[in-house]
Amino acid sequence: MASDQERKAVERINLQNVIHQWNANRLDLFELSEPNEDLEFHGVMRFYFQDADQKVVTKCIRVSSTATVRDVVLTLIEKFRPDIRMLSLPDYTGYALYEIHENGEERKLGPDEKPLLVQLNWHKDDREGRFLFRRMDDKCRLPVLKVESLRFGRKLSKREKKDKKKKKEIVMRRRRQQKLEKKLQQFRQENGAGSNEAGGT
Repeated sequence: MASDQERKAVERINLQNVIHQWNANRLDLFELSEPNEDLEFHGVMRFYFQDADQKVVTKCIRVSSTATVRDVVLTLIEKFRPDIRMLSLPDYTGYALYEIHENGEERKLGPDEKPLLVQLNWHKDDREGRFLFRRMDDKCRLPVLKVESLRFGRKLSKREKKDKKKKKEIVMRRRRQQKLEKKLQQFRQENGAGSNEAGGT
């Protein structure tokens, strides 16, 4: 029993570390909560929907790490329905959630996968992606979206724009620094044995 608790404690520490790295590279809106004793955590996720007319709509919803694609899809149906008359299929079984990456790679998520965990794994793999909610028989035609095109209702004041820009710059600087540290660490590991042999004076 003690070993089970120890294993869970180690898992929690590892998860906390990954979450802290994620949060260091994200805007406050998308920060993840600390995991509880059951390793459950929460975060706000952005989902895209593209209708037949190529219009793109986004919604941000708070998701638990235990929520499955099936759970999230039901919430998305409720969230998107007032905005667009898009759910033309009567039973919604024709809709699915896809992860789309910068290189154009696309994967349909299974009904029991957990989107928040899928997203967190992007960070481990040093990838960026989006979640697209669409009909299964449609092809992805999601354009490269600029952040400016995703305004949420009101325009930001000059100060808010400045603060947002500053936060963005900090996030980008942290990402560059982490990539550099990762490469440096790999370099040290690859050349570690050789430097011990070569250098003595």
